Amino acid sequence: MRRYLILLLMSLLLSISTGCALEQKNLYVEDDTKDATDLISPTLPEKVEEISEIIVEIKGAVQNPGVYQMNKDSRLHDLFWKAGGGTESAELRTVNLAMHIEDGQSFYFPEIGEELLQIPPNIQGSQKKGQINLNTATREELMTVTGIGPSTADNILAYREETGRFTSVEDLLHVNRIGEKTLDKIRDYFTVN
Repeated sequence: MRRYLILLLMSLLLSISTGCALEQKNLYVEDDTKDATDLISPTLPEKVEEISEIIVEIKGAVQNPGVYQMNKDSRLHDLFWKAGGGTESAELRTVNLAMHIEDGQSFYFPEIGEELLQIPPNIQGSQKKGQINLNTATREELMTVTGIGPSTADNILAYREETGRFTSVEDLLHVNRIGEKTLDKIRDYFTVN
């Protein structure tokens, strides 16, 4: 009987120690599972916000010249009216109010009869002095380039209206009446900033 009692006591101790070891092992497995889950499902980075507003300047013959914050998809027309529109002496025939505006641009509205001694700031963003931005140029500005007459200037503006923007000067090849030879002659006069 004593033998049974010792055997029973040892079995009991063995069961208790095994049970504790198993429970401890389960706790360890649970902790490992949490770590593994963290590795499998990392947190996603925060969404990068897209810039939705730009800062532009308008000056000259407008009611309220100054610096304005605009929606990034705005056109010069929107800025013009945000600045209160033109003065009575504003010359609007030389300005393309339909053009898209970009961050950092400055626009000058001349007065009737005012002679501009340089390329108007409406085509700011040129990489080299004197280059004309295909994405902002008016018909008159395009025609200042030798080889660009009224109909070619109109074709350039029509292409810009259809496609939205020029991505490179080479896009002029898609414009009716401009081929490789013409592009080689006029390429240095343009930019797409």
